[in-house]
Amino acid sequence: MVAAAPQAEAYPSVLAIASLEKRYGTVDVLKNISLEMAIGDFLVLVGPSGCGKSTLLNCIAGLEETSGGTISIAGRDVTQVPPRDRNIAMVFQSYALYPTMTVSENIAFGMKIRRVGKAEQVRKVKDVARLLQIEHLLDRKPAHLSGGQRQRVAMGRALVREPALFLFDEPLSNLDAKLRVEMRTEIKALHQRLHASIVYVTHDQIEAMTLGTRIVVLKDGIIQQHGMPTEIYEQPENMFVADFMGSPPMNLIRGAVSPEGGSTRITFGSGADAVSLTAGPSPSALAHYRDRPVVVGMRPEAFEIAEGNGDIALTASMTENAGSDTFASFTLGGQKLMTRLSGKANVRTGDTVSLSVDTSGICYFDPDTTLRIT
Repeated sequence: MVAAAPQAEAYPSVLAIASLEKRYGTVDVLKNISLEMAIGDFLVLVGPSGCGKSTLLNCIAGLEETSGGTISIAGRDVTQVPPRDRNIAMVFQSYALYPTMTVSENIAFGMKIRRVGKAEQVRKVKDVARLLQIEHLLDRKPAHLSGGQRQRVAMGRALVREPALFLFDEPLSNLDAKLRVEMRTEIKALHQRLHASIVYVTHDQIEAMTLGTRIVVLKDGIIQQHGMPTEIYEQPENMFVADFMGSPPMNLIRGAVSPEGGSTRITFGSGADAVSLTAGPSPSALAHYRDRPVVVGMRPEAFEIAEGNGDIALTASMTENAGSDTFASFTLGGQKLMTRLSGKANVRTGDTVSLSVDTSGICYFDPDTTLRIT
């Protein structure tokens, strides 16, 4: 059977990166990256194209030389160790299967190179094929497989290694939308069954939220936030994270605040466009922003159509029905507000709608530093 993750007491963390730097000439691609990953964690590196996430993964794998800092895997400094000796297994975006080999031969190839006994090769291939439900494909060649089947084979080749750390480089990006969802579910179930330690790169924040036990958000080679999915989503450290994580993203709207005892008065816009909203208790530091502009963050799902008088009344400028959800845009204090309402919401463009607002998840940001006010 495929081995589960090593016991936690063997070493304090499966991956430890300290002050990692990567430069190409004069261009800094990774800047002072430091993070640790516990055994059994599913760590997702997420960010926009060019943020450095694939470069970081390649540095962990040893495919890229570092310009500074250290990388330790399973308690061993591997900064200068070649990829083959790092006790890792990597699943690539392109699958990287050998076209002339059968599925069975592709899965067993790494073991053959390492001179694993034939009987052991056969046993592990059968175990992995059973786990991934590809037993009926073992005699086929890659050309006769679907994209999802090829991805399973690539995963199987990694699983037979029984490494300390699995590395996934955007493995679902070549699949269609329906298959992406199916494979995402399979990868999550596989992680839960094996308690494997996985570092996973994606630009898709939905993948990051659904798969990860921990998420690292990167921008311009700098870690913007590192935490559990709920922390990243509900308490974004800055406006970039707030805007990047979520579909649709968090609304970021300028307003003025008046903290008063146990509540906060928020005013959006001015003059005839002014709209006020009363929120619950605010962060203590918000008192310093009285009479100064702040950026108010509100998730689209914080709004719903009120049964009677709501918290605010706005006119819909655009509506989209997506079946289970209705996405409706409004203008709040002269700025765009996106809401995620029930799919049964009877809202049409031009309708004035009374909305209730769940203010418990409101975040406040400094417009100059872009950092969340705590």
